[in-house]
Amino acid sequence: MALEYVVTKRVFGFDESKTEKYVAKSVRSGQTSFSKACAKVSRLCGVHRKVVDLVVSGLVDMMAEDIDDGKSVQLGEFGIFRPTIKAKSADSEEGIKASSIVRKRIVFTPGKIFQRTLNEMSVTRSVPADTDYTDGSSYGSAGGNQGSGNTGGGDIDDNPLG
Repeated sequence: MALEYVVTKRVFGFDESKTEKYVAKSVRSGQTSFSKACAKVSRLCGVHRKVVDLVVSGLVDMMAEDIDDGKSVQLGEFGIFRPTIKAKSADSEEGIKASSIVRKRIVFTPGKIFQRTLNEMSVTRSVPADTDYTDGSSYGSAGGNQGSGNTGGGDIDDNPLG
């Protein structure tokens, strides 16, 4: 499977002329839930899903504790999680205080497995579907009265029993 992208129009704020530019934006094909990920690992490794859940939850708790202590956490070839900050600058050393810190975050640096995956990943342009859902009918719309008779707004009879 390839990573898909779409072309979007953007106006960049750093340009005084507010020139419109076109950029590629990635399109994700979904998200795997924690439960589904644990089930996949369970099938792959041949251990009960609850054991996988317990081990991963314990790992996350340990990582949070170590990161709270200011440590980086390396998980083998998976990668490294490290705490970092973004801070305002000052003209002198005395001008830097804890209040200068604008944001704290955790940066993930992928390891060899993910680097190889990224290097080998293909990229394709996403083609939008030719489906027009804006025909004005209330059939199938969120909040519609499906199955309760005609809504009065169109020719579609939602109730096949008459």
